[in-house]
Amino acid sequence: MSLQPRLLIIEDDPDFAETLQLEFQERDYQVSLAENASQCSDRLAAESSFRFALLDLRIKGDQGLDLLPQLLVHSPNCRVVILTGYGSIATAVEALKRGAVNYLTKPATVERIEQALWVDGEFEDTEDEPLSLDRHEQEYLEYVLLKCQGNISQAARWLGIHRQSLQRKLKRTGLR
Repeated sequence: MSLQPRLLIIEDDPDFAETLQLEFQERDYQVSLAENASQCSDRLAAESSFRFALLDLRIKGDQGLDLLPQLLVHSPNCRVVILTGYGSIATAVEALKRGAVNYLTKPATVERIEQALWVDGEFEDTEDEPLSLDRHEQEYLEYVLLKCQGNISQAARWLGIHRQSLQRKLKRTGLR
């Protein structure tokens, strides 16, 4: 009897999570699902270590990157891939620093996701054209927020703008 690799999927979109679950079960993985930080903690407490994890960057009121240390304490050899619809260089670098092996932007094929689970540093290059000014602004805002640990007031001071102006920018760019 061969052992199925254990995969934890932390994804707040139930349809996408179910699709991933079915696809990976067909590929002979043993899959557990969590849709938020609380469920992730419950899965980690109730189950033995995981070989792999797919972690959404943004999950209902939480930052997926904040779950990464907890996941790696529970399963030190777990290979974690960050999936996001809001990819940026700043969050990709931060994900690697915190222990992820890969970082993919959605949409990504199941084949591409599975490859990312097994191979280090195979990042998607989705940008064939130069980044727009709006995209540069969004990436810089995300970088500053990471450096300020999500503190809006501190980030506004760093940027030299009013807090309300930063909040409007974050809302416009979809970061908050």
